[in-house]
Amino acid sequence: MEKQRIHVNGIDLGYEECGSSQGSAIVLLHGFCGSSQYWQKICPMLGDQYRVIIPDLRGHGESSAPEGTYTMDIMADDIAALLEALEIEKVVMFGHSLGGYVTAAFADKYPDKLAGFALIHSTALPDTETAKEKRADDIAEIREKGVSKYLYGIIPNLFTDEKLGEMRNEVNDMIGVGQQMEAGAVISTLKGMMHRPDRSHVLAKAKFPVLLVAGAEDGVIKPDDTFTVTNLNQPETTYKYPHILETTFEDVGHMSLVEVSDQLARVMSTYLKTLSEREKTRKEGSTEEPADKKPYFLH
Repeated sequence: MEKQRIHVNGIDLGYEECGSSQGSAIVLLHGFCGSSQYWQKICPMLGDQYRVIIPDLRGHGESSAPEGTYTMDIMADDIAALLEALEIEKVVMFGHSLGGYVTAAFADKYPDKLAGFALIHSTALPDTETAKEKRADDIAEIREKGVSKYLYGIIPNLFTDEKLGEMRNEVNDMIGVGQQMEAGAVISTLKGMMHRPDRSHVLAKAKFPVLLVAGAEDGVIKPDDTFTVTNLNQPETTYKYPHILETTFEDVGHMSLVEVSDQLARVMSTYLKTLSEREKTRKEGSTEEPADKKPYFLH
């Protein structure tokens, strides 16, 4: 894959493409201090059927790092502008970790541009007060000690102990990706994550199947946070919403896209087929069913 750059929403956005230019478009959004490189194992497994677009979020990879807080809404606007520039009307979006926060914001602001979406090792919930305090501590650490030391502290924690021993090269590559970031961009992203709102309603009200993926050993975003929504400030599991599809990988931490990429690719492919079959069913029944028929959900 060759990195391309395009000027949208006031910044230069880096992105990669792979797969079939004639296939349906899917967007893969990476996590915090990452880049499109995070998805390099997944792209070849989906590219035979889909047009795969993998942006670098603002401040990450080869995208511009402007001043100011990188809110999830601003980063969602970046992706919407990219799709408009590429003349793509609708996509299925997969967001990992930070990318999942951006995906939820995108689904909130641009629902008509989505045929489906997935949160992978992510959550629709906002930061807790404890999490906000930790991000504030991280900002202070970066200002005092720099980005590199910070990355050596956080990246290994994304993997299980077993996978960490097996994937030293991948861990070092991820640290290298993060080291390309400016300290200001890391801090701007931390501030954006710290102040993101609760977007449980985006999951609850989606008009199509939504995929949630968690790692049983994820120490960053635990499965309970992935599979929980809030309703009138009361937590409830997503089992109350039959259109939400859940997958948990056993013995996997925060990086299934690296740790068990083949398994994640199969789950993503199955989800994409579910959406396709649902759309086919909808079209086949559209001439016979009343226009006000409720959306069909796969149970």
